[in-house]
Amino acid sequence: MNITVQVDEVSLGTVVAEVVAFDEEGDPYTQGERTVADLVVTQIMAHLLKDDRYRSLAVKVAEIRTEEIRAAVRPQIEEAIAAPVQKTNTWGEPLAGPAITLRELIVGEARKLLSEPVDSYGSRTTVVQKMVADAAKKSLTPSGRRAMRCPSRSASRLPKR
Repeated sequence: MNITVQVDEVSLGTVVAEVVAFDEEGDPYTQGERTVADLVVTQIMAHLLKDDRYRSLAVKVAEIRTEEIRAAVRPQIEEAIAAPVQKTNTWGEPLAGPAITLRELIVGEARKLLSEPVDSYGSRTTVVQKMVADAAKKSLTPSGRRAMRCPSRSASRLPKR
């Protein structure tokens, strides 16, 4: 007894099954199709998830994805920053004067921030100075703070060569 199976033109896009779901009344309906590609991906994922190297592979794929997105978006961002925009008031109404680029607008706001006081009570500390001081204070660990208060004590704890 000979059994012969002949399959012509199978590709990753070949539909091999219909995905059936049920509505609220319990009636079946076709939700989509399964292709050879779907089955191949399912098999690959099943093997990958069992592999100890999956986490490092997932991280690498995420890094590559991020770089690809960054490369695709960068020209659009550069174009938007260089394009002229019309300044508006609080209600979105155009202000008199020439259009300005987004780059010029950002630089102007940054300059204002560099010289703007923290509060309106006569403080000489600028917003940027306060931000830097707060970040430095937050980044120091308790042992780092102790070392800054008493450098001779912390130096004596260093390993000798």
